[in-house]
Amino acid sequence: VSALDKLGSIALKTNISAKLTDVSLLTQDGGNILTYTLSYSNGSNASLNLVDFFSKVTTSGGTVIQGSPITSSATIKSIAAKSSQSITYYVNIGKSTSLNGVKISLYGWDFNTTDYQKKLGNFTVPTGYSQAVARGQSKKITLNNLPVTTKAESLQIYKYNGKVYAKVGVSFTNQGTKVLSDTELKGYLASAGGSVFELALDDTSTSYKVQPQEKKTIYYLTEIPSYMKTDNMALQFAGEDASLKIALPVVAYNLPAATTPDLVVASNVTKKLTISNNTVETQLKTANVYADNGNAKWTLQFRIKNSGNKAVNVPAYELAIKAAEGYSFPVDTKDFASLTLKPLEEKIIELSADVPLTLNQGTLQLQMTEPAAEGKIIFPTAYYQIPYTLQTNNWQDTEYPIENSHGTFVVKIANIQRLPWSDKDQIVAKINIRNTKSTSVQLPALTSVVKAGESDISSTSQVVSESTQTILGPNESAAVYVVANVPYSYTFNQLKITLQETSGESKLNFLSLSTTQLDSRVQSVAAENSFHLELEGKKAELLVRRNLVYPGTDSNLLYTELEMNSEESRKSEQAQLVAYYKTQDNQYYEAEVTQSKTSTSPNGKSLVTLWSKLPLGIDPANLVLYIGEGVSEGKLTAPDGQSTGYINTVSLGLNQLGVEPKGNLLNVEMFPYTLSVTNAVATVTAGKDTLSTALTYNMSASTLYESGTYEHKLVLELIDPLGQSMEKTLTLGTDLQLGTFKSYTTTFTSSLYKTLGGGAIRLNLYDEFQGHRNLLGTQTYV
Repeated sequence: VSALDKLGSIALKTNISAKLTDVSLLTQDGGNILTYTLSYSNGSNASLNLVDFFSKVTTSGGTVIQGSPITSSATIKSIAAKSSQSITYYVNIGKSTSLNGVKISLYGWDFNTTDYQKKLGNFTVPTGYSQAVARGQSKKITLNNLPVTTKAESLQIYKYNGKVYAKVGVSFTNQGTKVLSDTELKGYLASAGGSVFELALDDTSTSYKVQPQEKKTIYYLTEIPSYMKTDNMALQFAGEDASLKIALPVVAYNLPAATTPDLVVASNVTKKLTISNNTVETQLKTANVYADNGNAKWTLQFRIKNSGNKAVNVPAYELAIKAAEGYSFPVDTKDFASLTLKPLEEKIIELSADVPLTLNQGTLQLQMTEPAAEGKIIFPTAYYQIPYTLQTNNWQDTEYPIENSHGTFVVKIANIQRLPWSDKDQIVAKINIRNTKSTSVQLPALTSVVKAGESDISSTSQVVSESTQTILGPNESAAVYVVANVPYSYTFNQLKITLQETSGESKLNFLSLSTTQLDSRVQSVAAENSFHLELEGKKAELLVRRNLVYPGTDSNLLYTELEMNSEESRKSEQAQLVAYYKTQDNQYYEAEVTQSKTSTSPNGKSLVTLWSKLPLGIDPANLVLYIGEGVSEGKLTAPDGQSTGYINTVSLGLNQLGVEPKGNLLNVEMFPYTLSVTNAVATVTAGKDTLSTALTYNMSASTLYESGTYEHKLVLELIDPLGQSMEKTLTLGTDLQLGTFKSYTTTFTSSLYKTLGGGAIRLNLYDEFQGHRNLLGTQTYV
């Protein structure tokens, strides 16, 4: 502007002059448009009629073109006395791109000359003149009939996916009394070499409004060639003249030196973003990694918080892991697809990704990019440094802090057990979760991802909650059991467990634990001691009542009776038990379990029977009983259900393996029955082949326990005077009935009885179970 001031003014009449105050050039395909502004000053006492004057432009190439007023100036026909007025004109100068040497000449009509035109003078644009506002300077322009001070604030260069983008920041200070909304200006970025690129509004700047006296910076974007020099770039704004249907230059700026913004966010540092004029905090909180089949398995926690005073719809940011070697790897998340944050609301987003181990894991970055859209320029919002910390080895009985979208917790592996399960082994991990927030939290329904060494055993896993109560108050704890199967011969040195919740179609990590402390910890209970079941609604005390060995020719049968005493204050269903007999050399024999399927009253007692057939070489005296609470489909097994696993297993010592048979048949016990044979008489009839036997007996039954199906049989063996042995299988309660002084008769047949004259008989009583027998008592009757 100072260069144009030095050109002085041209006199039109006495006390009337014109001065050149602005010259601008807009390059475009249909011919470059030059505009110039003449400021008329009328110091006379009469009005100046502008129809008597006109102006022409002579380009640096010598072309002469008469100027025409732009639409906003076309209505000005005169300059009132003692006043000033600026009028802007335009010409299409074709392909000419230089303002140096351009002449703007003023003429008046003179009918005394040959061509009726009289040249009054001219302005020659000085060499080196620039239409652009100098760096760091502002310029006041009129937008939407409002005075606005503008300034080019910044030029930033972004490089992404092999492309280069320029981002220009321009401040608008509204000096008017009304809101300045969309100016409808078109921006163009020009290089020092003359290349021009159309700018588009950045997403954060769309639909902007500038309040009166407010200053706001608006950002514009464009893609530029990677080889282009970014020194001495300029910004030009153009406005559409609707009547003339041409674009006219409005204002141009010499841009500040280009800078490359540092989008890298250091580990654990909060990055603030502006979304819909709200400040949103973002942070990569935690990162864990472990190796698996040639890949680094990354699990990340990303925090986002709305620090503003109104709700924010978060863009559907696209995330990727960026390696220093130039590769990018997708990050699995749909949480940004429809995320709205209320004021001060915070959300923890779980992310996961696989990165080949051949790449440098210590220089990875989490790249966050605005969502892709047609015609939209996309480049990263931030690069979050990923801290390279191998997944913590979580020791049993040690608490570790975690944070997720539900709150803050400390978690620990309370116990790991490796137990037999059919022809496989079962891994049971008990995990305690404690709420460290000052408010209550709702635990979600959880599923599990389980890896034993390099094997994914998640398909066999189930998660069992210790309690049906899922709301944790401050400092309250809950326990969950993760149950999964592995081949019994499989050895591994690391167990990884991830508990997940389902959110729409996504799986979100609730916690992840990894441990190499795999020693199986099974509580040992001495033979004479009781142990307790502690699960909610199933609390009970268990005690071994007796153990028996039923010998056999091909195998022995080990039989155990347990007393189960309810410790609930309400009627409750029993825990359904699962058991295995374990040898000293770690062989396991699955036990069949029979127990009551009916609910037990408070303090009620029930009898649980367990048995298994053992090879003859196994010494039952060296066995222990592994026994736990059955589970199925993530719950404790129902009374009629089929268990698919078991938890809370203890190792129970066994005792009383032998029962000495009685030398008589008085008070013979075959629990819950007690039988006394008070007399036995055998008679034969001469000439007949039958031996009639009559028993007199007393029988009672204990009602102390509820029990399952009674599977024992009483076998009566009679050895006659000839030494022959004959048997009868008796059903207690049917063949032999409860009561005193009861009688039972039976007949044995032999051709030798036709000549038998008398003698003593011997009666043996056997407890038969699953085809195996124990002698209960024996007595001879004469």
